[in-house]
Amino acid sequence: MLQRIIGIYIVTLFFTLTALAQKGTTVSGTKSELQSKREAILREIANAQALLDNAKANQKVTLTELSALNKKLALRQQLINNINLEIKTIGNDIDLTNKEVEVLNQRLGKYKMEYARSIRYAYRNKESQNMMVFVFSANTFNEMTRRMEYMKKYRQYRTVQAGRIRDLQSSLSSKVTHLNNRKVQRNTLLTDEEKHKATIQSEADETNLVAQELKSQVTDLSGQIAKNKAAAAQLDNAIRAQIQREIAEARRKAEEEARRLALENARIKAEEDAKRRAMESQRQDELARQRAIDEEQKRTAELARQAEIARRKASEEAERQRLKDIEDAKKRREEAAAEEKRIADAKSREDQRRRNEERNKEIDRRKEDERQKEIVRQKKIAEDLDKQKAASQKQVEQYKSGATVVTINKNPGSGTVPAGSGTKPPVNPPVQEQKNYKNMLPQEAQNLSASFEANRGSLPWPVSQGVIVAPYGKYQHPIERSVTLNNEGIDIGTNANAPVKAVFKGVVTKIFNVPGMGVSVLVNHGQYYTLYAKLSGASVSQGATVNTGQVVGSAGKNDEGDNVVHFELWKVNDNGSFNTVNPTGWIAPR
Repeated sequence: MLQRIIGIYIVTLFFTLTALAQKGTTVSGTKSELQSKREAILREIANAQALLDNAKANQKVTLTELSALNKKLALRQQLINNINLEIKTIGNDIDLTNKEVEVLNQRLGKYKMEYARSIRYAYRNKESQNMMVFVFSANTFNEMTRRMEYMKKYRQYRTVQAGRIRDLQSSLSSKVTHLNNRKVQRNTLLTDEEKHKATIQSEADETNLVAQELKSQVTDLSGQIAKNKAAAAQLDNAIRAQIQREIAEARRKAEEEARRLALENARIKAEEDAKRRAMESQRQDELARQRAIDEEQKRTAELARQAEIARRKASEEAERQRLKDIEDAKKRREEAAAEEKRIADAKSREDQRRRNEERNKEIDRRKEDERQKEIVRQKKIAEDLDKQKAASQKQVEQYKSGATVVTINKNPGSGTVPAGSGTKPPVNPPVQEQKNYKNMLPQEAQNLSASFEANRGSLPWPVSQGVIVAPYGKYQHPIERSVTLNNEGIDIGTNANAPVKAVFKGVVTKIFNVPGMGVSVLVNHGQYYTLYAKLSGASVSQGATVNTGQVVGSAGKNDEGDNVVHFELWKVNDNGSFNTVNPTGWIAPR
């Protein structure tokens, strides 16, 4: 019963430690993410501080300085929130480690107790002597062998117990060290939090002072806001007009391509129709020639059959004539015998007999002449039939060799292309769907759009160092909180004359100068456009192809003397409409 309870307890401890280890892994992953986020926030604070130091170089306070201070305040608050999460995570880790230490202590105490009990038992019973007695008191040799094996396993069990105790002690020491380290980390984070809270208070006071100084410097704030809005509206109108022209140009090219494809399709279809009609005509001619050959063969066969019939008739007639001649000869012989008898009987009729004989000879000669003439006539008929057959055979051979073509084409335009002729129907080029702007674009531009979309969230920043001082969309004016501004892109504060780079490969479609917005460069990426405004100058020309990271210009100064780059991202939808999108969701986070 006791062994069963101990087994259940060990299994419970195993599953408890497994669950705790899994939880520890999750906490460790969260801790790593929080540390990475803290480092990223610190880098952003450093960038904002660099921008602030650059802005402080001016003799007067600027909106960029105020925006950098506000950015630092927001980042500092994010940093404090992140530190609080790290402290909470470390607290959870400390609680988890305490529980693990408690479980390890319980297991260590159990193993130590079992090992001590085993040692006491061996000491009381003088284990080495009892072992010898236990082994040699066996009744048989096999029993003695089993007892020796049992004693060997018992000693191994004690060795395993000692090893478990050492492993648990090492693990316990490691856990205690980890616990102490986490406590030190928590204390360090608490110190950092207090330091950042003090810093954020001083930065808030500095921000208020800068805002008050800006208010005192600006005599006509509403006029300046109206001027900035007018410049932004003028830039927006110029961009919209340019994109509208490019959409119209794309539609015109798509229509021309569609017409070209339609004409090409019609030409291919006409060529295929002509080819099909020619093949049909050739097929009809071939059928007519074959029919003529068949008819000629039938006529020749009929002539041969008639010649054979005539030959048989002539042969039969000749046979009848031969039999008749034999019969006539027999009759003549009988008549001659009768005549001789009559001559023997009556010499007086000798003369008559001679006359009769001469007369019979003359008759025989005439009959023989008629028979020879008939034979000659039958031979001539047979020769004529042979000549006709030879002529027919020669004509058949001429038909077969194609020397004579008989054309019978009652309906040359009808019929279908025969199977196995090797002719394929024309492959019609696909007609672009003009209502879909994406389909209007060439395949290269469509591929560029797909590649641009695939890089969403990982596009590089247009400047190497900088802080967003004006967000996308509607936001409150940094001085006059009652005034709401609308930004079609983002404004990035950066260093003086900082190189401005293309965020993706594309084609420069327009370079223009808008008062209050500086030099602007518009780059096309298929269905997408990127705008780089408030530049001091452009480093590329209109129509040039740019690659990712290629410099398109230098950062300029606004009316207040701040180094700011205005960046916009436009998208042309499938229905031809276009609008701006938030660039912060497309560029890579810093």
